[in-house]
Amino acid sequence: MEFHIVRSDLLNELQLMMGVIEKKNTMPILANICIKAENNQLILQATDLEVGIISSCPAQVLEPGEITVHAKNLQDMLNTFSDAQVSFSMNEGTMLDLVCGSAQFSIETMSTQDFPSIPECEFASAIEFQVGFFKDCITKVLFSVSTDPHKYALNGSLLKVNSGELSLVSTDGHRMSVVNKALGPDFQDLDIIIPRKTLLELQKSLKTSDPEEGFQIDFVENRIFFKIGPRVLFSRLIDGKFPDYHKAIPVGNDKAIVIDRVKLFEIVRRKSVLSSDKSKLVRLSFSPGEMVVVLKNAERGESIDKLAIEYEMEAVDVGFNVDYLLEYLKNMSVEKIEINIKDHASQGLFQLVNEEDTGLDYKHIIMPMRLTG
Repeated sequence: MEFHIVRSDLLNELQLMMGVIEKKNTMPILANICIKAENNQLILQATDLEVGIISSCPAQVLEPGEITVHAKNLQDMLNTFSDAQVSFSMNEGTMLDLVCGSAQFSIETMSTQDFPSIPECEFASAIEFQVGFFKDCITKVLFSVSTDPHKYALNGSLLKVNSGELSLVSTDGHRMSVVNKALGPDFQDLDIIIPRKTLLELQKSLKTSDPEEGFQIDFVENRIFFKIGPRVLFSRLIDGKFPDYHKAIPVGNDKAIVIDRVKLFEIVRRKSVLSSDKSKLVRLSFSPGEMVVVLKNAERGESIDKLAIEYEMEAVDVGFNVDYLLEYLKNMSVEKIEINIKDHASQGLFQLVNEEDTGLDYKHIIMPMRLTG
């Protein structure tokens, strides 16, 4: 095997694939990337047996072949080179030689026979979404996905299509994010749970693509496949039952407060500096035209801020976990948000002001914390 390739082309693809590379050393071959050189391109494959990526990049192939190499070692070597083009060739043994200008490396290889077989998908019955739209949906739900291994069904996001309406939902039991959007009658019904890691890797690939372009989603048995330009991301689905999220959406939250998101984000970020594992409560006190935000920590101190708001009803206080509130505010991009509450013991329903501009119906719910004093 011998080929020449633009260093940045290979590095860009490697960077996107590193997220699925197995890092626990349970199977040494899973720390490798499979490289196939043919037809003046490289076919690159990586998988941890749950999630995988297939990609390609142009190359000048002098002698076709295939091999696997340790992905992190290859990435580190390429990062030390400065010239634009790198030459790869197999020597008489099992070493792969890399030459870039006057620099040379040799890297140990393993046979592709030991590399896991990669599932295939023809995308014959694929559904298509716009890159920018779906990337925005992932951003709005990913931070609410549970990372608790004991909550298996919550370790991913529900993707549901019913009667032409898309729902993307995530929850960790303390907060919940729900995205709804009308798609039209041509979309087939779905009810699946996509793992958190898969959403993270999909988000990375979508960020490198034109937001106006489309990408495809299809299914083969218990796997989901995403085709984004020259890349295919595939993953096993979570085999579990997602809870009935409709029951967790509060009704009767009659007090609506409109707030500048960026200003509140800066205030809550300051509060987070004083928070600790034992002191996560941030108190929001609403009164006509003004809110007061307070976080007290007996060991670290106290922080108080005031902010002008759009609100004309009676005064009400509510407490939330400062980390949950901060994550929500950080992941939104609108100028203003609306907080809907009922009383100090009610869930907070967070919505986006002027979200009709995006075509999304987005709701975020945070459970309250008990107020003292």
